[in-house]
Amino acid sequence: MPRHPTPRPRFRSWRSALSGAWLCMLLGALAIDASGQAFPISNGSVSTCVGAFLDSGGEGGAGYGNNENFTYTICPDNPNDAISLNFLTFNLDGTGPAPLDQMTIYDGNSTAAPSLGSYGGTTLEGYVVNASPLNNTGCLTIVFRSNAAGTGIFAASITCYTPCQRPTAVAVMSEAAPAMVCVGEAVTFNSTGSFAAPGFTIATRRWEWGDGTVTANAPAVTSHAYAQPGYYQAQLYLVDDNGCASTNRVDLEVLVGTEPTFNGTGGDVLGCVGEVLCLDAVVNAVTFNELPTGDLGNGVFLADEVGSCFVAEVEYTQFAPGQTLTSIADLFSICMNMEHSFIGDLVVRIISPTGQTVTMHQQGGGGTFLGVPVDNDATPNAQGTCWQYCFSPTATNGTWVDNAGGTLAAGTYESLNSLNGLVGSQLNGIWQLQICDLWASDNGFVCDWNINFDPDLFPDLVEFTPVYGTDCDSSSWAGPNITSTTGDCQGICMTPPGPGVFPYTYSVTDNFGCTYDTTLSITVIPPAIVDAGPDVSTCNTPVQLGATITSGGFPSDCVYQLILNDSYGDGWTGGSNISVTVNGVTTTYILGSGSTTTINIPVSHGATVSLNYTAAILWNGEQSFILRNSTGGTVYASPLGPISGNSWTGSAVCPTGGFIYTWSPTAGLSDPNIANPVATVSSTTVYCVTAYQPGHPDCPATDCVTITVDNDVDAGSNGSITVCENGAAVDLFGELGGTPEAGGTWTSPSAAAHSGSFMPASDAPGVYTYTVTGAGACGSSSATSTVTVTVSAMPNAGLDGTLSACTSDGVQSLIGALAGSPSAGGTWTAPGGGAFSGNLDPSSDAAGVYTYTVVGTAPCPSALATVTVTLHTPPNAGSDGAITLCSSDAAVSLFAQLGETPDAGGTWSGPSAVVGGMIDPATMSAGAYVYTVSGTAPCPDATATVTITINTPPDAGADGAITLCSTDAAASLFAQLGGTPDAGGTWSGPSAVTGGMIDPATMNAGVYTYTVVGTAPCPDESATVTVTINTPPEAGTDGAITLCSTDAAASLFAQLGGTPDASGTWSGPSAVVGGMIDPATMSAGAYVYTVSGTAPCPDATATVTITINTPPDAGADGAITLCSTDAAASLFAQLGGTPDAGGTWSGPSAVTGGMIDPATMSAGVYTYTVVGTAPCPDESATVTVTINTPPDAGTDGAITLCSTDAAASLFAQLGGTPDVGGTWSGP
Repeated sequence: MPRHPTPRPRFRSWRSALSGAWLCMLLGALAIDASGQAFPISNGSVSTCVGAFLDSGGEGGAGYGNNENFTYTICPDNPNDAISLNFLTFNLDGTGPAPLDQMTIYDGNSTAAPSLGSYGGTTLEGYVVNASPLNNTGCLTIVFRSNAAGTGIFAASITCYTPCQRPTAVAVMSEAAPAMVCVGEAVTFNSTGSFAAPGFTIATRRWEWGDGTVTANAPAVTSHAYAQPGYYQAQLYLVDDNGCASTNRVDLEVLVGTEPTFNGTGGDVLGCVGEVLCLDAVVNAVTFNELPTGDLGNGVFLADEVGSCFVAEVEYTQFAPGQTLTSIADLFSICMNMEHSFIGDLVVRIISPTGQTVTMHQQGGGGTFLGVPVDNDATPNAQGTCWQYCFSPTATNGTWVDNAGGTLAAGTYESLNSLNGLVGSQLNGIWQLQICDLWASDNGFVCDWNINFDPDLFPDLVEFTPVYGTDCDSSSWAGPNITSTTGDCQGICMTPPGPGVFPYTYSVTDNFGCTYDTTLSITVIPPAIVDAGPDVSTCNTPVQLGATITSGGFPSDCVYQLILNDSYGDGWTGGSNISVTVNGVTTTYILGSGSTTTINIPVSHGATVSLNYTAAILWNGEQSFILRNSTGGTVYASPLGPISGNSWTGSAVCPTGGFIYTWSPTAGLSDPNIANPVATVSSTTVYCVTAYQPGHPDCPATDCVTITVDNDVDAGSNGSITVCENGAAVDLFGELGGTPEAGGTWTSPSAAAHSGSFMPASDAPGVYTYTVTGAGACGSSSATSTVTVTVSAMPNAGLDGTLSACTSDGVQSLIGALAGSPSAGGTWTAPGGGAFSGNLDPSSDAAGVYTYTVVGTAPCPSALATVTVTLHTPPNAGSDGAITLCSSDAAVSLFAQLGETPDAGGTWSGPSAVVGGMIDPATMSAGAYVYTVSGTAPCPDATATVTITINTPPDAGADGAITLCSTDAAASLFAQLGGTPDAGGTWSGPSAVTGGMIDPATMNAGVYTYTVVGTAPCPDESATVTVTINTPPEAGTDGAITLCSTDAAASLFAQLGGTPDASGTWSGPSAVVGGMIDPATMSAGAYVYTVSGTAPCPDATATVTITINTPPDAGADGAITLCSTDAAASLFAQLGGTPDAGGTWSGPSAVTGGMIDPATMSAGVYTYTVVGTAPCPDESATVTVTINTPPDAGTDGAITLCSTDAAASLFAQLGGTPDVGGTWSGP
């Protein structure tokens, strides 16, 4: 968002800026210099600094004439001066039609210069008009015009003055202009850029801040904070050390932001635990404009003084100079906030800056109140409540008097006299509201007033409105338990975890950088508790339910009652009233007539309520009032004749609001959405009620009630059952018809008690009786029913059996395979379920379970027994087979050598033990191996044979390896093989092999293979010899180098010839580090480079011969200072250290024999050079020679003085050219 909105510019006339500085009233008239000349006005000009400027009548004349029109320029006769006119007399005629007689003065040598103003009547008499410092000509030009209606006179003395060379005010602020700041925020003003005219300095700085405060003698950098919102112009005024003041304006504009309102901010300020509550913020920017107001602070007392007038003023300066009210339509209204106890004695007038006066109200209206006054002479300073009353030229509802009676309603009224009387008034200046009180025994207050002009009349009002962004960088909420925030951060929701009061603060920052906040408090109450009522039992009759709220809940709004009483029965006459304030909103009531009236006062729970009674002077003792709450209880009862002031203040208490009820389940209820439905149920049912208040569905209260239904006695209807003698126990209750009740008792056919569970194997058949006895809400009753039981015998099919047969066996009877004693006459079924004869043929019938069935008498089931038949197939060992193997072959399966389709799972026997059915030619013997498959009884075993032949494989030996140097002789590859290889094999490899030999000089390294052919099925055999051939090392050829002992370390490796291998090692007279020879620390001599050979190749070496020379020594630099009269001195002796002899000298003068002669040679730097032996460079050192000249005291002199002579200079008595600066000594 932008930091600095641009306000509308302010324009001010040049005259208004300068007239105050250059138009000064004089306390006495100045006499015209007797030697000066008189200059009557005419069309012309004059240059003078002494004289009198007169009207056209001249000195001693009758004054100017009618219909004159002159332009006259007065300039100083000194170019650096400026004209000053002191008007001793100025009385222009003001009669006749416009234009009236008028003089206009221009600040320059023509009418093109800026105007200093136009004057008529006596407005200039006693004033001095000066040419301004900005006027480079120093001249004034006067234009005078008169009409034909009358004449007058004017006279002014002419003088000149020298204008100040004024200092210039320059200032900036710490903020970009216009500065946009907050109330109380300091703005830094820096005037260090200000300057005085050449030759002068700034003596004092004075800041006028525009808010009515100033800072005198301010430092160059100062600061100021503004206490109120608005528009301000800070001005800097300088005075230099010549007493000249600055006249330029700095016009530093400061906008002080207005505080917003938060009207509309609100939301859920009352909730319960667990309820989601939300707040929405509304920020309302407040616009500032420059329109003046008549704010009188806390109210100004209208004293009850007969004939006294109250005057309130508002000054306008924002209009254009000379601007007038040309149409009453441009005056919207004149408004005042006031209270008064009697309008019948008031006169209200508006007075314009130029004296036009309009009476808006003049008495009348009797005891009509304005606002809510405190009409009690005993408390004259007690301020009532001001209401706003306006007068507007567009009002049509009559005057105050037309609407008089009781209390005049706030609003806009017609003026008694037409407001058109203000047309033609100057707008700039002081407007006055005059209120005169003509009678006694009343009073009132004026809180504020203002005039509302059409804003279009104002040429350059400043108006601004702070901007509040809609994003989260401009606004935020703070408070506990916030669960969500809207995208613009202006809305929040929260879920308070418990009851209490929780504050939430909303903060906003405007484009002025000012932050404001407002706080809302959320009250969270405990959840309500609902009681569904006690549990109920019934015997099929309806039940009345009733839910009640036992605690909690939100209070609702309610209505209090204010009862006004008058014991005399004629109302509250005399002006008494009572004001009721509810949460800051005040309403005033009176008893208009009669003995009593009741007034309803709507309140919300917790609202602050105040009663303020205003007593009348008369009949107050007849009056009283009562405040009752929503239940009719008395909150406050006044005595008869209450006193004025606050009678009672407290908080409204309203009852808990209504609830919404919901019952569940809804079946059987007359209305599930009321607190007390009727329930009609046929079985025990649990009903739960949920209650919540309108608008608070998240604050439910729940409770449940159980309705138990006691039904009539029911033993059901008679039943019967036939069971098998071996059947399971039967629950007789399940055989009853109808809907018998559980919990009854059973008796057997013999009338003995019975459990109700019939055991066919042990209980007797017959009639069993069930008896049920009633209880509870249905009283005592009983009912019986019976179950007749018949028992049937079971059939016998024998016991299950088994039969095993070989598929080659004959036919067999299955019944013989059954155990027990099965009954004859049953039927058989085969494993597939089909009918079967009962005789099994193993060669054609299937194996499986054969079933024998004997049919039973119902309800006994048929009897079943089974014979499980297993059929076995004879074993198959396959047909004979044979195989030839190599002794090196892997083991093979004997089973795979059999013919046909032998059964798996047989066993092997033969010349060697067989493991896993495998023949291993490496470990087992050749011969016949027999495979036997055992038969499953009654089937016999089966056998087959495999014949094995085993051959021996060839031997190529074991792999070998050899490493050779490329310079070695040829070697035998066969000799490198391991083991006992067969001779006669062949070689192959990277190079062709001749005679089984490897020649490293001509053949390649690599893997060479030896192959021996095998006898089938034995494969060929191979072995390898891996040959490695190494290259001998290269140490390069011998080298040599000569170094100076001061040289940097050099690489020995770089001195070798050829292409030596890297990574060798050095040895020699000194230890070698990093392959470098350092002549400063190492010895000369032969250094050997050794490169190790890889076996079997030997090491290689080469030698570098080192020669090291010593550098020359010229000594260290020296210096000598000599007098030009000294003897010659040795330069060599001035050198430091131990310089070598035999060097040469050079310098400002030629050096002979190494001597410096100060009498003949020049001072300066002399260089000593010693030649070095290559590669050592030459060395030099210097001697700096300084030669001083001896002092000159001149030659002796003498002087003879008289004791009365003046002091004489001794130095002047010396001969020659003595040096100055010496010292004297003497008697």
